[in-house]
Amino acid sequence: MPNYEDLAAQGIYKDSSKDIRVFAGQRAETFYIDLGAVFDTVNLRRPVPALTPDEDANDAANPFGINRFSGFNINSIAIEVPINRITKDNQAADTTQKPVIGMYASTSKKQIKILRSNGKSKEGGRFVQVSRMANPLVNELIIDTPTKDKWNRSDPEDEAQFQEFFKAPSLATALNLIFGLPVPTTPRTDLMQVFLKYAGQPLQGTNCGSPCSELLRLNLSIPPTAPENQKRMTFFATPPDHAGFPNGRRPNDDVTDIATRVVGGTAFVENRVGDGVNFLEDAPGSNVTSNGIYKVFPFLPTPHDGRNRQHIDCGEVGANPCN
Repeated sequence: MPNYEDLAAQGIYKDSSKDIRVFAGQRAETFYIDLGAVFDTVNLRRPVPALTPDEDANDAANPFGINRFSGFNINSIAIEVPINRITKDNQAADTTQKPVIGMYASTSKKQIKILRSNGKSKEGGRFVQVSRMANPLVNELIIDTPTKDKWNRSDPEDEAQFQEFFKAPSLATALNLIFGLPVPTTPRTDLMQVFLKYAGQPLQGTNCGSPCSELLRLNLSIPPTAPENQKRMTFFATPPDHAGFPNGRRPNDDVTDIATRVVGGTAFVENRVGDGVNFLEDAPGSNVTSNGIYKVFPFLPTPHDGRNRQHIDCGEVGANPCN
């Protein structure tokens, strides 16, 4: 395939109104994380302060972490929908209105049936939800292991049954033990307000109250930031970039560092705790910024070529050392 970008462009389809675009196919993986360090109970590769101010502000360098997804492709479905096809609130006479939408995705599979006559199994029956996601890393960093399957089978509107994990996340305890930094006292009403409520919805004392839904929320009145100006640390950046997570989620928002600092609290913000993977390295394509952000639809980089692509591990040429 001498020009995959031209080939992929043939796979972009529009609806009859020509204002909705859809693409399904392979793209380069844009989620970057030092997976081995983060999921080894947040055993990050540097003591605090993890990043210097200059390293933290540099969105085009990986100071010390190892991106476990480097060189990988992922099957993707990209859908572009104009705001006016979702809500007309931003066209109202009252300009103080802030139209906010909430969303999540779920995966379901058919139940497996065991045939009593011969003991064989086959797929059949109804579809059952087996996973869901709204805010990134909630299931990984907030919900404790014994409850993960139950959480994945539930719906966001029933999130009140899991509110204790948001009130007192075990991740905060782990961060305190590992780094020796103070963490906010419980109950963490701040986490419930961010992840389980729309702006203006009050908590019921220290409880979530009703409604209580874990959703990825997007304020449609906040204009998007141009790809060249996007900041991986979003509202933590200087100056802040309010168009990114937790206001929606762009492909290159550094949700790992953001979530770690939000859960860890002020001391983890001041010590710039993170996994040391600041951007997507060597993103393919001709429409990509220096820090790996693809500028045109489908907004995910051209996939790595299957013949010559290379995943780089720690200690290899061009990678940070193992430690």
